[in-house]
Amino acid sequence: MVNKYVLKYHHHYYLRVSGLKEQVKALKAKLSNKDYKQHEIVKLAARIRNADQNIIPQDPNLPEYRLKRDLKKYRRYKSGLQRYRIIFCFSSNPLIIIYLYLNDEGHIRKSGSKNDPYEEFKKFVKKGYVSHNPNDPKIQKWIKDKYP
Repeated sequence: MVNKYVLKYHHHYYLRVSGLKEQVKALKAKLSNKDYKQHEIVKLAARIRNADQNIIPQDPNLPEYRLKRDLKKYRRYKSGLQRYRIIFCFSSNPLIIIYLYLNDEGHIRKSGSKNDPYEEFKKFVKKGYVSHNPNDPKIQKWIKDKYP
């Protein structure tokens, strides 16, 4: 599917997705075709790819993606990902979506937990690892970086 947004990946998100791809490759090499297709990691990786390549770019400003309070300038996608979250920001000028964060097994969604992915992402924001502003010099670096 072709969309109007340029899609970019923050280093953290890129590494997380790359790790999932490596897990999927390893599973493909060791499992039967039937077991491979039914494996949860394979299914999760496919849902994440579909979300960041097809679903989110259709309209990154959908009300159900909006976060609140400290994270109100960011968006998140959760549909079909169970306790995993994709956190991103976007701009309408220029038309760009930057995928910032995807939680791992150590930061599964559980409200009130110190390992909740939203709490972990808040730490990234406070430390300045991520920004919602496409004109931020760090964001400009990531836009120009080697990550697709």
